[in-house]
Amino acid sequence: MTNNDLRWDIPYHRAFFKTSHNSFNISVRKQLNNGVRGLEYDIHDDRIQEVGDFEVYHLPKHVDVAINVDGNPGDLLLSNWLTLLKDWSDDQNNEHAPITLFIELKDCIVDANNDPSELYGIERLNKVILDTLSPKYLYSHSDFRKNEYQWPTIGELKGRVIIVLTSYWGGYWASSEGGFESRLQYLNNCLKGEEDICFVSWIEEDRGKQKLFMKEKATFWKCSIEYSTKYYEENVQLQRSTRVDFDKIHWGRHVKTYYEKNYESGFRANFFATDSWAKEKYDKVFPWSI
Repeated sequence: MTNNDLRWDIPYHRAFFKTSHNSFNISVRKQLNNGVRGLEYDIHDDRIQEVGDFEVYHLPKHVDVAINVDGNPGDLLLSNWLTLLKDWSDDQNNEHAPITLFIELKDCIVDANNDPSELYGIERLNKVILDTLSPKYLYSHSDFRKNEYQWPTIGELKGRVIIVLTSYWGGYWASSEGGFESRLQYLNNCLKGEEDICFVSWIEEDRGKQKLFMKEKATFWKCSIEYSTKYYEENVQLQRSTRVDFDKIHWGRHVKTYYEKNYESGFRANFFATDSWAKEKYDKVFPWSI
């Protein structure tokens, strides 16, 4: 058995995945073809009553979205940006390492933009996802719960998409705009076994009365490299998958994050998120590795 074969036997929470930030800035297909397996979409619900869907963008007037570029959708609708992942997976005959999609909540989904009877957008978000990604493609929090909260191997997750709810890094933005409240409500639904489609990420700078509850119960953690090292043992024990923003560590400096190196030194990062994934330094890293 080769080293390449052995990589498929690594549990998901112990593998490294090449990850991009603001993935909608360029062709998602190009990224996936280059081995990126961690993506990030920012979503807004400002026009959800008008278009019946969330929209993918970061900057005002969505000037940063690569619409109709090399296979990208021709609009901002989240459903179409999810379909893009499904279609790419089909083109690979689903023979690829799992794709982890971080959905960053730029707006609150528990606000007046959404019908309270739909749990303020949570049910709507779940519906958008399920209408696009069937169980064939999606590995949900419900699947994780049924597996007694043990992560499958990469091979067992082949061809699947894992969706994680997060929000902006900074303490103010992570807790305002409803990002914290939306994730907290979604997490509570997951723990009760209600429509638990997405996973939820705790953010290092989260604020709120229930921040410790969020930290203890969330399955993913978005943090700095210092925190990923300081709480290495805790994260290993909790099987918590960790995302670290590459550009917030050392701008322009690449840090290889292979499994052996990470765990021997007590440093943990499964997803190195960066805007600079296509640069030569980052591009030489294995798409996912031991």
